[in-house]
Amino acid sequence: MVKHGATKKRRSGRAPPNILDKTVRAMWNPRKSPAQNMSDMGLQSGVNSSIDKRAECAKEQWKAPEAKPDGSKAIELFDIPQTNSVNVSIEDQKYIRKCLAKHGDDYKRMTRDIKTNDMQHTQSKLKNMAENLPADKGSSEGGCARKSHAFNGEL
Repeated sequence: MVKHGATKKRRSGRAPPNILDKTVRAMWNPRKSPAQNMSDMGLQSGVNSSIDKRAECAKEQWKAPEAKPDGSKAIELFDIPQTNSVNVSIEDQKYIRKCLAKHGDDYKRMTRDIKTNDMQHTQSKLKNMAENLPADKGSSEGGCARKSHAFNGEL
């Protein structure tokens, strides 16, 4: 005879626990859950439950840093400045500058031109790449969209 699914049943955890202590084995009821059996014996099944409760109380008591009267936060040492520039790889910079040199700000034509837009980026992707393009070496503009992009072949 074949024992169908014996391995699967054994792995699923349906087997009663192997209890070595005689007194615990005598008091163990296989029809009850392990937590119920432990509480019947006077033992605590969740040993870290008291620690978890204390941690929850500590979180409730913790307050966010108060704001100063001028509206700034109490902690100013670690404030990170907001920057609008996103790093664009050198290959992407060359790619978008070539597209911008040919089509200007017409992103719809840029998407349809498969010779310069050989990666077949969408309009929104090309627009985002152009907006995140760093300023030219000679200009004082930031990393925002510019009306005239000149591609001079170097980068």
